[in-house]
Amino acid sequence: MKTSLKLLSLLSLTVLVAAPLARAEEPVATPAKPPAGQHARPDPAKRAARRLQQLDEKLHLNDTQKQQITAIWAASEQKGKALRADESLAKEDRKSQMMEIMKSSHDQVRALLTPDQQKTFDAMPPPERGRRGPPHGDDAPPPPKA
Repeated sequence: MKTSLKLLSLLSLTVLVAAPLARAEEPVATPAKPPAGQHARPDPAKRAARRLQQLDEKLHLNDTQKQQITAIWAASEQKGKALRADESLAKEDRKSQMMEIMKSSHDQVRALLTPDQQKTFDAMPPPERGRRGPPHGDDAPPPPKA
């Protein structure tokens, strides 16, 4: 009886020690990090498709409007890329020109809409920019407002 109790205890102890080791061998997938100094950017095509879907849900766009909006956003994306690549401009100049591109894009999209759609469009909040959520967990203070 004592021998079987010792054997059972030894077996239980072995299982307790071996379980975490067996689990540690499972590979852990880690997301790829962008190179130092660069931020991960979502795919512009996916971002535009998601934005278009959100607009369509609220405004009930027709196919022509969807095509025209997609073209406006693609042109704005190209202008933004060219602006980001232009290192001859100061940061503030680049920022102000980027804001002009965004405003122009917004105005062009609004011009495509019917008066009823424009009312809904005007009531919509602007697309979110920058960080979403607290930087390091729920306890962290919110990012400073610019």
